[in-house]
Amino acid sequence: MHDRIDISNLLLAVVFSALGIAVPVLFHALGLGSVFLPMYLPLAVGAFLLSRTNALMLGFFTPLFSALLTGMPPFYPPVAFIMMIQLPVFCFTISVLSHRRTGSVILPLAAAILLDRLLLVALFYFIYPLFSIDARIITLYDLLKSLPGAALMFVVTPLAVPRCVDLLERNSLRLFEHGGGENHER
Repeated sequence: MHDRIDISNLLLAVVFSALGIAVPVLFHALGLGSVFLPMYLPLAVGAFLLSRTNALMLGFFTPLFSALLTGMPPFYPPVAFIMMIQLPVFCFTISVLSHRRTGSVILPLAAAILLDRLLLVALFYFIYPLFSIDARIITLYDLLKSLPGAALMFVVTPLAVPRCVDLLERNSLRLFEHGGGENHER
């Protein structure tokens, strides 16, 4: 009836959310901007380590808190709201696919990026006309602009995930919730 809450997994989500706010600030301070999808980097790594529920919350709350605390992503144009739809799907996809014992980081990441980009196109064509913004131009620009960020994720995530798993296992932290029907043991 009452599912047990795994505090260590929830705290891990908070840590990766904080990184999801801090890393973009650092990228922007260095003049690298959003081309490298800096919010996606810590969220992608975190999603591999989190339960589905916590990965979903990580993806939803990080852009919201980042927008409230730093003004990035902006609420207008509605980038923050779009990311609050995109990133939960992105993180959830990684969490679900990575916990099916595939052992691969690349396949869940590739699937999540592809789904994220398709969702982005759909959201742009649905939301931007409501604000009298031409979705065709923004969509093409954003898809091309995000290519370096996707490439960076394919370099950083496969290196970071095993190191984070080792660090957590050395410190005896559980990676996934074991209650409520979620069985994510490796």
